[in-house]
Amino acid sequence: MSRNCFFQAAVCGMLLLVGCSDSETPVGPVTPAPVAEVRVTPGTSTLPPGQTRQLTAVTLDAGGRTLANRAVTWTTSAPTVAEVSPGGVVTAVGNGSATITAASEGRSGTAVITVALPVATVTVSPALDTLEAYETRNLQAVLRDSAGTVLTGRTVTWTSSDPSVATINPVTGVLTGVDRGTVTITATSEDRSGTVSRVVVIRYRSLTTGASHACNLASGGIAWCWGLNGRDGRIGGAQLGDNEHSTIPIQVPGGHRFSRIATYGPTTCGISLEGRAFCWGSNQWGVLGTGASTPQQSFTPVPVAGGHTFIEISAGALHFCGVTAQGKAYCWGHNGMGELGTGNRTNSTTPVPAAPNLSFVRITAGSEYSCALTAAGQAYCWGYDGVGNLGDGRPMSFGNTYVLAPVQVTGGHGWRQLSAGRQHTCGVTVAGVAYCWGRNSSRLGNGQGGETSTPSAVAGGHIFRSVSAGFYHSCGVTAEDAVYCWGLNGNGELGVTLANGSNVPVRAGTITASEVSAANASGGAGLYTCAISPDRLTTRCWGRNDLGQLGNGTTTAAAAVNSAPTIVHGQRPT
Repeated sequence: MSRNCFFQAAVCGMLLLVGCSDSETPVGPVTPAPVAEVRVTPGTSTLPPGQTRQLTAVTLDAGGRTLANRAVTWTTSAPTVAEVSPGGVVTAVGNGSATITAASEGRSGTAVITVALPVATVTVSPALDTLEAYETRNLQAVLRDSAGTVLTGRTVTWTSSDPSVATINPVTGVLTGVDRGTVTITATSEDRSGTVSRVVVIRYRSLTTGASHACNLASGGIAWCWGLNGRDGRIGGAQLGDNEHSTIPIQVPGGHRFSRIATYGPTTCGISLEGRAFCWGSNQWGVLGTGASTPQQSFTPVPVAGGHTFIEISAGALHFCGVTAQGKAYCWGHNGMGELGTGNRTNSTTPVPAAPNLSFVRITAGSEYSCALTAAGQAYCWGYDGVGNLGDGRPMSFGNTYVLAPVQVTGGHGWRQLSAGRQHTCGVTVAGVAYCWGRNSSRLGNGQGGETSTPSAVAGGHIFRSVSAGFYHSCGVTAEDAVYCWGLNGNGELGVTLANGSNVPVRAGTITASEVSAANASGGAGLYTCAISPDRLTTRCWGRNDLGQLGNGTTTAAAAVNSAPTIVHGQRPT
């Protein structure tokens, strides 16, 4: 080979080697992913002093992947509360809160440690109390440690031993009464509990007595009625018939809750808690107020037309009247004597404005007339006026005379309460003095025998809170809760055994009451009286009981004298 060829081969070989070397880039050291997040678990802990808790720190990259073998440094914000070891073990030292921080490569995560003594005692307050059915009460649990220090921020769970008596919200501790009985409420925190007993009671309000039947409202506005149901269903019973009756209270159907209830004849009406009027029983003369004369009866409450919001309601023989929240009176039903207060004698199946130029706070309906009370204590009446029952001081006709426009009750008295009966009216002044006017026969209680169209003071000098004018008798409750009655006493409705009754008030035995109702009726079946005890836990009745008017589970002959008050079935504490 010539030198020339050898040189070329060498150069080519070198070029080949250089080309191969340039195609292989050497690999340098790999850079690890940095820590983007540090997560500490558990995030919160509550420990008593001296207890330890292992915390764990996990390091993550930006993609959320776990990074192993990264150095973590642990620190505490409050060494007097909680210490932390290099390995993340926390030791509780003293009461308080500390933030434990785990740091790695400039990133950190935290956990909160609360150091507190455990719950040693749980006390429920108020300790002793009586709860009314449907009433709510906020219970409080006080937690203390072994040193007696009040603890806060702990979880409390509430339970009831008998939800049929009272229920309780397991979180908030709001207690709600359901039915009469005794219940134990338990509050539990950690492994400690406290209990309290509650007596749930039923109270009775808005008592009304009518033609052979009576009703009242129990706690929560639940309506109960007893006595004659008849062919119209006036007590809310589904079984209808001439003498169909119940000797014990039955709950009015429909699920309504009422604030007021009223009855006189074969119809009953109530005001719901929302202020709407509902009626049940006979619909004669459109007294159900639905706007129609049919159906002729309903044993279930039906809404009164008009959409009015009532605060008061009262029953006459065949008409009803109510007062709205705006102070306006409305009446409906029979109007043959001008009892609706419309200025005419046209019946109405819907509520129509009564005495539209006046505003009232209370209203009371008599047999065929009505009276109402203004905020200033002035009394006005309209309708039938044959025996001076309107109290306007006019001469009495003793016939079917009537007044279509409201007339003010004479005498200049300031009235607190009024009650219209069959043909007489009674009222209580702001000073507590009782007056009556209209037909007498002892029912005016003034010790005299004649009728009067001017208010006449009830004898005896008693100070009354309220009075009730019935058919042949009247009753009142004094400031000392004593019950006094006057008038005829054929069935013992005065609460005494006086055969001929009394034209002055006599004490109805030893009974005390918050309110009393003397029955009204178009016949003798209404010769009875009912009253509610001062604590409103018990209802008692006395007088005629041939149709279960007394509600005590029995009946007696129509002529029987039942002057001793008996407890209405089920309406007393247990």
